[in-house]
Amino acid sequence: MYSFHEGYQRALGIDETGVPGMSRGTNNDPSMSEILNLTGKVAIVTGGAMGLGFCVVNRLCEAGARVVIADVADEYAERALGYFGDKGYVVRFVKADVTDVAQVKAAVDFTVKEFGAVDILVTDAGVWAHALLSEITEETFYEMIDINLKGTLFFIQAVADAMERQETGGRIVTVASVAGLSADQAPIMFEYVASKSAVVALTKSLAKGLKHKGIRINCVLPGGMLTPGAMTTHGTEAAKELRESTRSPLADPDDVARVIFMLSTPISDFMYGATLSVDGGAFLGIEE
Repeated sequence: MYSFHEGYQRALGIDETGVPGMSRGTNNDPSMSEILNLTGKVAIVTGGAMGLGFCVVNRLCEAGARVVIADVADEYAERALGYFGDKGYVVRFVKADVTDVAQVKAAVDFTVKEFGAVDILVTDAGVWAHALLSEITEETFYEMIDINLKGTLFFIQAVADAMERQETGGRIVTVASVAGLSADQAPIMFEYVASKSAVVALTKSLAKGLKHKGIRINCVLPGGMLTPGAMTTHGTEAAKELRESTRSPLADPDDVARVIFMLSTPISDFMYGATLSVDGGAFLGIEE
């Protein structure tokens, strides 16, 4: 059906007999097992003591990475360290409030001092709430923006500085939300939608500037997940009633963690400023 195309064959590095030559994946390039191996890599996961962050730490460690959990949840972190220690994983904890720039820088300095470098950053720390428009206050608004947006920005700044000094590049994965693409996915979460939309825009705006430093930054957009944060989210009864009228798919956080893991490996070598929805089809209107 198809005739031989000599120019195409040469472009792939395949000779006229059809034998692979120089094409990637056929000429002694890294195998998939090597690509997925993070042995020797060092990662920071903000909000890594529980929920999605905990699952991300688990997957990174499983692939051989050493990980620092940056979180304010002492009790969860203590339990996480015990769990990961029992599995033989190398995990450290540094208490860091992502809204405090000094603590953010200290967490990065701690990581570099402890492990000699930082290769991966996952900005998972975040909060959300249900509130009618009339119920939003300056205090609740600034809390949302400070944690979800400011914390993401200044952790990226501190880690990018460290990566640039190392001259080895690195990978950054931001965690936004499918709500950052459409408010339909998060009714009665106006502040949250604003903050996560900003994280999406921040990721895209940083992609070009960080590329020349050898740093890849991409963004994951989870949908609803069953996490400790989701189970304890505060909100008025009126707001909760409206929120519960939706039937979007609910993810196991590990469903999202596996995609974050992928973006933390060389699988993402040709990705810059990408946004990946991991929402069970919620954005497309798929219901449970």
